[in-house]
Amino acid sequence: MHAGIAALAIVAGSLVVVGNTHAQAAPVHSAQVTLQSSSVSALAAPVVGIAATPSGNGYWRVGADGGVLTAGDAHFYGSAAGRPHDRIVAIAGTRSGHGYWLTDRQGAVFSYGDAAYHGSMAGHHLNLPITGMAATPTGNGYWLVASDGGIFSFNARFHGSTGGMRLNQPITGMAATPNGQGYWLVASDGGIFSFNAHFYGSMGGTPLNQPITGMAAAPNGNGYTLVAADGGLFRFGSNSPFYGSAVNACPGAAAVAVAMSPGARGYWIAFADARTYAFSPSTQAPKCDPSTSSKSGLMAADLLGRINDERSIRHLPPMTWDPNLANYAGAWSADMASHGFRHSSIGILLGTYNYVGENIAAGSAGTLEGSLHDAWMHSDGHRANILAPGFTRVGVGVFCTANGSIYLTQDFGHPSSAGSPQTSSTTPPVDPIARPDSGSLHC
Repeated sequence: MHAGIAALAIVAGSLVVVGNTHAQAAPVHSAQVTLQSSSVSALAAPVVGIAATPSGNGYWRVGADGGVLTAGDAHFYGSAAGRPHDRIVAIAGTRSGHGYWLTDRQGAVFSYGDAAYHGSMAGHHLNLPITGMAATPTGNGYWLVASDGGIFSFNARFHGSTGGMRLNQPITGMAATPNGQGYWLVASDGGIFSFNAHFYGSMGGTPLNQPITGMAAAPNGNGYTLVAADGGLFRFGSNSPFYGSAVNACPGAAAVAVAMSPGARGYWIAFADARTYAFSPSTQAPKCDPSTSSKSGLMAADLLGRINDERSIRHLPPMTWDPNLANYAGAWSADMASHGFRHSSIGILLGTYNYVGENIAAGSAGTLEGSLHDAWMHSDGHRANILAPGFTRVGVGVFCTANGSIYLTQDFGHPSSAGSPQTSSTTPPVDPIARPDSGSLHC
C-alpha cells in the first residue's frame, strides 16, 4: 500500500443458498483513498405522534423520549427529552402554530411555545395509561384519553367517554371536532365512538391487516381519517377524497399517526422511524426505501441504488428493499464488528424465502462504501448475487465502529409467496459496471 491510502480488505465471499447448499467465492483485496463526508444524527427514540401547523406547510413529530422533530415551517420550541417522564404518547399543536403540548402515559402534560398549561393527570391514579390527546380549537384547553376510553378534560368541556364500557379493543387515538363541541375516539380495531360529534362510519367489525394506530379530523369537520400500523388509510365523511396510503412505504417500522391541516389539501402519515409521507393531488404513493435518518442509513440507501443501477444497465428488474432482510443484515454487521468477520447462518431465512444469498465486506477507517461495491462487482460470487435474476428483495446492513471501521452485509431473497424464482447457472460478466465510482460516504 502507498502512504495516504486507507487499507480495505474484503475477505468476504458470497453465499448463495438454494435449499441447503451454498457456494463461497474467493477473497478480494483492494485499497481506497480516505475522504471526508457529512453525517446525519440517528433517531434517539421511535416517533409516536405528529401534529401539523395551521398553514399546512410543516409539522412536528414527537418521539417516545419527548424529543421533537420539526419539518417545514414548524419551529422548535422545546422538548421533554431531558425531563423526567414516562413514555411520551402524543403531541397537539396550538391554534397559532407557535407552540405544542406533549403528554405521556401517566397523563403528565408538557407545554412549549404559546401552549398554556391547564393541568394534567400526573400524580393521579389511572386505571389504564393515556394513549392520545387533542387540543380545543381555541387553544385554551385540551383532552387526554386513556386506553379504556376514559376522558380527562382540562379547560375543555367533557362530552362523555367509554370509561365505563367494555371495549373489544383499546382506544388508540382521538380527534376533536373543528368547532370544539365534540370529539371522536378510535379503537385499535377501527371502532369509532362519537361524543357530541357526527358518526360517519368505522372499521369496527371489518377484518384489518394491522391495528389502527391514530386518527385525524377533517379540517371542515365533515369526517375523519384513520391510519393503521401498516400505513393503510381509511377515510370517512363527505368531501373526503382518498389520495393514497403508505401500505408499501416500508413495513419495517409501524405507522403511528396521521395529521391534517386547514391550510393543506391532503394528509400526512408518520412512521415510528420518523419517515413522514405527504398525500395530496400532486403527490405519488411512497415506495419502500432505506431510512436516511442516520449515516449508516445513507450508506445503505446508496448501496441499494448501486445494486439497482447495475441491474438496470443489464436490463434486469430492480430489487425492492425488504425490512426483514435489512434488520437481519444490520444485526449481522453489528455482530461481525463484535465477534469477527464471517458469514451468517443465512439458511435460517429459508421458509419465508425460497432463495437467499449474502455478501459481506469490511474495511478500515476511511474506507468508502462505494469502493466496497466496486470490489464486490469484480468478484464473481458477489457479482452473481447482485445480478441474480431470481433475487427480488434485498436488505443492507451497515455498521460503523467507534474507530471508523465499516462492516457491510447484503442479504438477498426471493419470497416463497412469489413462487419459483428465475435462476441462472451462468456467472455474469464484470462489464459493464454502472457505478465504478467510490462516492464520498464512509464511517
